[in-house]
Amino acid sequence: MSTYLISLAVLLVISLILYIQSSQSKLWKALLPAVFGAGVIFMIATLVLKRIAVFSYDLSRFAGADNSGIPYEVILSAFVFPFAGIAIYNFLNERFPAQPYEKYSLALSNILMGLCIAMIFFAYTKWYPVFTFALMILTLFLVEYKNKIRFMYRFYRAYLVLVLAYLAVVLQFHYLGYFGFNEQHTIKFRLLYVPFESFFLLFSIMLIAVFLFEVFKKRYKLIQELAVD
Repeated sequence: MSTYLISLAVLLVISLILYIQSSQSKLWKALLPAVFGAGVIFMIATLVLKRIAVFSYDLSRFAGADNSGIPYEVILSAFVFPFAGIAIYNFLNERFPAQPYEKYSLALSNILMGLCIAMIFFAYTKWYPVFTFALMILTLFLVEYKNKIRFMYRFYRAYLVLVLAYLAVVLQFHYLGYFGFNEQHTIKFRLLYVPFESFFLLFSIMLIAVFLFEVFKKRYKLIQELAVD
């Protein structure tokens, strides 16, 4: 069993505990399609980025890989991280239900969309930032301007916690060379050995997961809709 798989298993167990402590059992009807949908999108993104030679993996360090050369642990992580994001989101919502700063979330989202445009403009020849920030701006636009459920303050709060969990899992493996990145297709800037773009790809995937979670909660009338500004 690989060390990366063990790290994912630990995160999965912790996320499951948080989710059970803070969620009604009926919310599984919203959780499962949200995790599956976000996980599939994460896997498609991973497959595309590997096909265009942005990603690479040292397969000798993993338990195995599928026919496209993506390690089984990476496939698992595509679903574990969205689940962890929703578990953290739900746990914080249950413990701290007030959202006094929701009115500022749209302004922050607009700033981030501006950042996405700038990153695409200045790094338009590099696949990883173009792909990552295009997905991010599309996701932010759809959630903020085509969606009536207001939850972005709670999302931003949960995302900051998820980043810490993400680093706890992947940091040592980036340092040890489990994951490779073609420097010609990145902006060549890393935070704690992790490519800058990876934090924003995680942002988009978690936002998709939380958005789907809220949509399915509303669809199945599982819980009262969050306040709308």
